[in-house]
Amino acid sequence: MVDSMKIIVIGNSRLETTCQINASFKEGDNVRCENRIECGGGVAGNIAYLLGKWGIETYIASMLGADDFATKIKKEFASVGVRTDYIETSYDKSTGQALILSNTANKTITSFDIASNAYLKKYSFTVAPDIIVTDGNDHNAIVSAYDKFPQAQSYMVIKRITTETDELARYSKFLILNQSSAEALTKMTINFNDSGTLVNVYNKLKQKYNNAEIVIMLGERGSVYSINSNVKIMPPAKMEYVDGYGAGEVYAGALIYGMANNFGLEKSIAYATIAASISTTKPSARNSIPSLNEVSSYYDAKFGAQNNPNKTNVEVQNNNPAPNMSTVESLDTTPNMSTTEVPNNAPNMNTMESQNPAPNMSVVEPPIPNNPINNNVNNNGVN
Repeated sequence: MVDSMKIIVIGNSRLETTCQINASFKEGDNVRCENRIECGGGVAGNIAYLLGKWGIETYIASMLGADDFATKIKKEFASVGVRTDYIETSYDKSTGQALILSNTANKTITSFDIASNAYLKKYSFTVAPDIIVTDGNDHNAIVSAYDKFPQAQSYMVIKRITTETDELARYSKFLILNQSSAEALTKMTINFNDSGTLVNVYNKLKQKYNNAEIVIMLGERGSVYSINSNVKIMPPAKMEYVDGYGAGEVYAGALIYGMANNFGLEKSIAYATIAASISTTKPSARNSIPSLNEVSSYYDAKFGAQNNPNKTNVEVQNNNPAPNMSTVESLDTTPNMSTTEVPNNAPNMNTMESQNPAPNMSVVEPPIPNNPINNNVNNNGVN
């Protein structure tokens, strides 16, 4: 792991209550909750929690209320080494909350956000970060941090569109979006029966934010990114789905972790894909965040035993994709994570090369990264 790396995460932290139910229902029904999980959450909060759990020196900047919820949230951050120096206390507004209904009967998620609309006031960032991460939820604090630390890498995770989203995105160097945000910002629609629409949405985003690296999260369909002007999609790892709530935040956090440790984009996306897939096997967002060792072990099993987690200086011979790693499987049949070759008019999208410059699409599985996990990693919260 890169020594002395510091990350500040700015945005929403809240208390999330996940209720598992096992029945179809309609408004007005009396529904029994089979299981309840109460823990901290929020986009910024969950990303910070993962980064702390995975051993990076992380600071969370959020506004919380003067209540027991805030106390619980701060204790959770402390349990994985996340610094709460930049958490501020609002005495006129309570800590934000969310109620999530996870229906195991039909695998659907229904969430109710109880926003606090309380924002940071001090912007007292005294630690110079290497990376600034934000969910776009606190405009003034984000602008202040960007202005104060212009050399820091800036990551913006866009899951909700606000009036300031476009402005903040133009000043961020790395954008991680979900499908609805990508469609809203481009005013275009992705049709999964027409791979060209996805390429067009991606290219439109690159035109709007031409100085940024861009990744679009597509949930169960994987994620979209580009390497050397080729637009690709990496499908998720096949696992037993339980609850996908918060998987996008796990994905974003793991991706940022990889980039912070110089994995490179495609290798970082592989880690993010594995982490997000593992998170869907457990209920709730924060409780489903896997340990770094879980993700590392899955990666080693998938990409080869030469990536020993206790050896950081192993020379990996296969730094370039091997010809025999190319596949042409659909998302529905892919047993494990891989990128695949698909023609422009294919009904199922596994990989798409951009329309510019080449019309034909030929990509292969991402190269194997050097696994950076070693005995010197700060194992705060890592089992």
